[in-house]
Amino acid sequence: MKITGSFLAARVLGLALLFALLGAPRSEGRAYKPNIILMLADDFGYGSINAYGAPEKYVKTPNLDALVNEGVKFTQAYTSGSVCTPTRYGIVTGEYSWRGALKTGVVNNSDGLIIDPDTETVASFLRKQGYQTAIVGKWHLGYTAEKQFENLLGTIKPGPNDVGFNYQFAVPNNLDDLHKVWIENDHIYGLRSDKIEAYGKSSYGRPYIGYDAPQRVCVEVMSECTQRSIDWIDSLPKDTPFFLYHAFPAVHNPISPSDAMKGKSGCGDYGDFIQDVDLEVGNLVAALKQRGLDENTLIIFTADNGGDLPKRDAPAKTAYDKGFEFNGENRGDKHLIYNGGSHVPFIVNWPAKVKPKGECDALVCTVDIFGTLAHLVTGDEIAAQDGARDSVSFLPLIAKPTGPETRANFISRDVAGRKYVRFGDWKYIDNQFPKSRNDPETLITKGQPELYNIAKDPMEEKNLFKSNPEMAEQGVSLLQKIIEADSSRALSRTR
Repeated sequence: MKITGSFLAARVLGLALLFALLGAPRSEGRAYKPNIILMLADDFGYGSINAYGAPEKYVKTPNLDALVNEGVKFTQAYTSGSVCTPTRYGIVTGEYSWRGALKTGVVNNSDGLIIDPDTETVASFLRKQGYQTAIVGKWHLGYTAEKQFENLLGTIKPGPNDVGFNYQFAVPNNLDDLHKVWIENDHIYGLRSDKIEAYGKSSYGRPYIGYDAPQRVCVEVMSECTQRSIDWIDSLPKDTPFFLYHAFPAVHNPISPSDAMKGKSGCGDYGDFIQDVDLEVGNLVAALKQRGLDENTLIIFTADNGGDLPKRDAPAKTAYDKGFEFNGENRGDKHLIYNGGSHVPFIVNWPAKVKPKGECDALVCTVDIFGTLAHLVTGDEIAAQDGARDSVSFLPLIAKPTGPETRANFISRDVAGRKYVRFGDWKYIDNQFPKSRNDPETLITKGQPELYNIAKDPMEEKNLFKSNPEMAEQGVSLLQKIIEADSSRALSRTR
């Protein structure tokens, strides 16, 4: 490979920013390996935090605001899907979900694991760097090697423990899934017998499976997750770096605020449940401080997709009708191709190294988390052939939020599998859909392609596809190139 002056300059700049962030090397090497907590909220819109524009008359989020004030606030962060599973797949693997088995929809209650156990994940990579790793909270990436399993009795393999996590204490799918139990490592937590007796009715209209084990209580799930994360941290040998993927089950339906937050917001149960997220963020941070771990713990807080706005009468609609625009100034909501489904808050906090009150307007995508953490703990970007093939490191932006952008473009998809590509200020929305879940390779055409200038039209109201053929062609071509590429990193990064 011919090494050009511009390549060397970019490489030197990247290393300079890395050393500025990490400081001079120390003999024990821990400066390179902070503890890491990835906090992922469920169905949590861009405008749900006071620091991101949520009026305090609707919700109060002092703990999330503190993370913003003491860290870096990203204003142009997007998910790789407008629903749960695609984004979670991208975070764990560093690649777009449509490259694998899930090209449309989400993992259902009885679906197998959609991550190939041979795939390098953020957890398996960090384990190789000496980290202890855990997933606590919502998993939603499937279990077992079966395409569809009958139940979760017996040993549950493969699962999170087989893709890099030392420990899991998980909600299999979501807050009110039909399993209604916790999974601890490779078994149902507290299982007493193999007896199954269906009972009640979930919010999906079907009865719970009825395992003979402790049943989750929706209003207690958030606090239980926090306690399990703290207990796991306490179980670790002293000075062992850890990676905790803490996946909040809120604010997914059914909206179930805790007793501690019930009636505390200004917009009903939905606002109360948002405040539960803030409460548990505060509890986790307080636990770190009590143990002297806060200074050297890197926290990333973000969401899997935007807030869900049901058309029927529901707590989220009640809050919205009161005036609470929890997805901010974005069109649409969860499930949809528009930015209300994929534009999310994104906060990075690391007291020992990150300067407070940083704000970054550069494009980042949740699929970038893996690549960024790999860059942080090794000092170099992971090679695409080694993993995280769609992940672009934004580590330089943590050191210098106003510095040069690291990502030029990204792809996201909606619940039906339709894709959009964002490039600069422009967003091209394709009109090709997978025919069905059983036939995802066959594409069908629905509606018209769409093109928006997000800088001038953030609400995506003026479709410029026909009036700006040059930018439309750029979008069409770029989307196809990224889809066809084995790794999109070379196409998507700016350097």
